[in-house]
Amino acid sequence: MKNRKWSFQLGLSGLMLCLAFGPAGAAEFYQTSTPGATSDIRAAELPPEPGFYAIGGLWGNWRDRLNDGSGHEMYPDTNEHLFQGQLGGMFIYPEEVLGGRVASSLIFVYGKHDLTITKTLPVTLTNRNTGFFDAYSDLFFWSKSWYEGPPATAPGQPQPSADFVPPMPVGFTLGLGVGVTAPIGKFDNGAVGNPGFNNWVLSPNIAVTYRTRPILLDATEFSARLFYNHNFDRDDSTGGFTYRDGDYLSADFAVTERYNRYQFGLAGNIKWQVQDDDGSPAVPATDGQRHKSIRIGPILAVDFPESRSTISLKFLTDVYSRNAFEGNYLQLSFIRKIW
Repeated sequence: MKNRKWSFQLGLSGLMLCLAFGPAGAAEFYQTSTPGATSDIRAAELPPEPGFYAIGGLWGNWRDRLNDGSGHEMYPDTNEHLFQGQLGGMFIYPEEVLGGRVASSLIFVYGKHDLTITKTLPVTLTNRNTGFFDAYSDLFFWSKSWYEGPPATAPGQPQPSADFVPPMPVGFTLGLGVGVTAPIGKFDNGAVGNPGFNNWVLSPNIAVTYRTRPILLDATEFSARLFYNHNFDRDDSTGGFTYRDGDYLSADFAVTERYNRYQFGLAGNIKWQVQDDDGSPAVPATDGQRHKSIRIGPILAVDFPESRSTISLKFLTDVYSRNAFEGNYLQLSFIRKIW
């Protein structure tokens, strides 16, 4: 009877573990889905000059809640701290393609991830990890602009200096790209909170940016970039099963105002799972078990055109979370032309 009772408890614990990881596993989304996670302001635009740019920054999030499909807290002791350093490069090719410019990028991520899902179950759902996260590359990103008047780099246009910041161009820009996430991150199939996901992700994307003539200050900008993230099979997943996370949409957006070298306003991110998870021990993901989250917060960017660089800071907080963690996010990012 004792053995049967212990077997039942193990089975119940295993079932609860599957329930915990079915929606939550698909909700982690720790892959870097954009170069430095900076596709908010000027999402469709590339820097005005060809050449090589350094990109990167710092990312941290603090989350203390895991919600179910109805938005209710699942465990009272959920706690997570994540800190990343991101560094890579972007090359803008000198030749135009179909009237637009093309760039490729690659960024690496290293950091620390401490995660406790809960300590209330008789299984280990807490871990501390330090190491490389998965890398992200824009294999290509094509950008074409329809600006009013000549671009800032056209002959005869005033050049930026420490005392002069050229006005941002007015008009519409369209961007099209294909990104890929490479599974180089640290992964242990017996642990939670892995920096790596152990699977490739293909991310075709589209971006738009529209900047108006002055309305309030120097200009108003509307910008967004939408990714369709297709997950390939994750072999050797937790429990030793072949597993595939459902595909999901991820959209970064920003509505900002321009004043001199400063750009500030509201930024956000939406992640929405559009496909069921697949494979054992995946929990069949009905609409109520798919990841859904919305994050919103302020953003500030400062341009230094005389040194061909930009620094931005944004803070996001979850305002809607289903089958996902809930918390706060802080990001400092930069881009600087090297040559």
